[in-house]
Amino acid sequence: TSGGDCPSLNACIRAILKTATARNIEVYGLPIGFPGLLQDPPIAFKLDYESFASVSMLSKGGSRLGGFVASDYSPGFDVLTLDEKATKISAGIEQFGIDAIIATGGDSSFERIAELLQHVTASEGEENKIKIPFLGIPKTIDNDVPEAIFSLGFQSAVLVAARAIASVRDTAESHRRVIVVECMGREAGFLTLHAGLAGGADTILLPEYDIHGATLLDHIKKVYSENQCAIVAVSESISIPQTGEAATYTTADGGTRLGGSAEAVARFIADSLKIDARHHVLGHLQRGGSPNAFDRVLANTLGAHAVNELCEGVSGAFVTWNGFEIETVPLERVRGVNSKCISTTYPELIAARSMGIYCGEVP
Repeated sequence: TSGGDCPSLNACIRAILKTATARNIEVYGLPIGFPGLLQDPPIAFKLDYESFASVSMLSKGGSRLGGFVASDYSPGFDVLTLDEKATKISAGIEQFGIDAIIATGGDSSFERIAELLQHVTASEGEENKIKIPFLGIPKTIDNDVPEAIFSLGFQSAVLVAARAIASVRDTAESHRRVIVVECMGREAGFLTLHAGLAGGADTILLPEYDIHGATLLDHIKKVYSENQCAIVAVSESISIPQTGEAATYTTADGGTRLGGSAEAVARFIADSLKIDARHHVLGHLQRGGSPNAFDRVLANTLGAHAVNELCEGVSGAFVTWNGFEIETVPLERVRGVNSKCISTTYPELIAARSMGIYCGEVP
């Protein structure tokens, strides 16, 4: 389970294990992903069927297998060349007798894997080619994986954020306040837009579109005059009105992370309109907790299909639901492609604007 955790990962692991076991295939887990295969000895363990195939896996959040974020292992992982990585990973696969790998991940995870696999294919002779059979399953609450309509965990995160947005309205109404709620999503606004619509936000600010300060204030002033309160949903990576850039903060190790957009927007509204404006950051609440029914069903479906596709010889791709059926997408189609984002023709964006919700300066 590469990348950040999200609801329904355990349901997906369960589906993979149950489908593989029905085919008399053993399943091993890689607690720290591909970097675990670079260790000596490689880090992997056989999944216990009674534990990992239990019904409780359907409702449990996080990943019982363990999470793997690429940045956590970059120092040891990135010093190796692509060829060295592929060789070591291939050796680890052979040591455990692994025939194929299934990984859940977002667009950045698939990008790194696609780069690795493409390098192997391009640099090795046919008879000496390093074989790393691989199939991916898109999962991210950001929902920004190209070619995937919905990624695992997205709908569950929307539900958490939508409930929070709806809940803070009670306080906003009682105390005649503007409350700004910050959602995750990185550079994509899908989570904020869907949660804002489902939670009844009056304003939804997205990273895809600039914010005109005066227009935002006029909109808030109008909503506030009608309701004596206003709810604003903002993405963590919007360009804030004060600077025109994303709000960030410095971590203890000197790194930079997104965060602070809700506080900045609340301060901008309070200072400009002399209205009591507060902010609330949902943060990792959106990534934890029990998955909803949609994500559980999607996790079961994609997990089972991944095993079946590998058994049919499919590799170097990921499985996804295209709205009608399960589709196998070659990694080549997403390598070097920008993350999915909200276009001007996105139906939910059109719906929001049609209902008078300010979403930034959409052309």
